[in-house]
Amino acid sequence: MGSKNRILLGYLHPIVLHFHRNTFKSKKLYLTRKKSNKISIEHPNQAKFIEEHNFQVLLDNTIASCHYKEDGVKNFITMHEAEYLIYGISINNFRNELTTIFKPNTRQLVKCKDSMVFLDKKEKSNFEEYLKN
Repeated sequence: MGSKNRILLGYLHPIVLHFHRNTFKSKKLYLTRKKSNKISIEHPNQAKFIEEHNFQVLLDNTIASCHYKEDGVKNFITMHEAEYLIYGISINNFRNELTTIFKPNTRQLVKCKDSMVFLDKKEKSNFEEYLKN
């Protein structure tokens, strides 16, 4: 548990930091208690990663970044147990904070596809196969 209502979720993976140089102010990723409560209500299945303190698994399995909606938020796609999840990191603050985490439907993944930057070429082919099915 961090101070001032912040929860330390984990550390950004080095490959993410490599592809997004000079974007993040720190390697640490935090979450506020208020946002944690909101995620628990809106996305209870994904909130288990926060509540069980294993969000680092998602950070380590990040396969791509994409521009989804907002400015000032970097969105990342991660693969966990044969399903894709999108999580956002706010870069406007003094520290890196999680903005959201959710399981996207296929339409949302297609919307992200054009702006995706894959961290591994193998993952790109796996992702395209997933969209075909």
